[in-house]
Amino acid sequence: MKKVIFSLIAVVVMALSFVSCGNSGNNGGDKGNDKQQQGLVGEWYYNDNTYYTFNEDGTGSYMAYGVLVGNFTYSESNGKLTLNYEGFTDPTVFNYKVEGKTLTILSGEGNIGSDTEYKRK
Repeated sequence: MKKVIFSLIAVVVMALSFVSCGNSGNNGGDKGNDKQQQGLVGEWYYNDNTYYTFNEDGTGSYMAYGVLVGNFTYSESNGKLTLNYEGFTDPTVFNYKVEGKTLTILSGEGNIGSDTEYKRK
């Protein structure tokens, strides 16, 4: 039961964090797996309490409003970011792009809300 409640809370928190004012962008395109993944390494902030951490070894974590939502492994292919959260069987897949110090989770098929920007600090 705790796992079900945690899963529901995690989904709601993630959904809320992806609802933001954003600008329309392209679909991210294929920028190359290694180059794109290396560009992901680091901490990406939506605000001071909500951020992703992507490590060089393909692991990471997501904090939302100061609460650890979950740890994950990640991979990239053709402008799609795949997160495999610990304790979940289905991966979370986003269209995305990295431009300079901005990570944009793109809206569209399979994504919640509008484009969401995270800034590298």
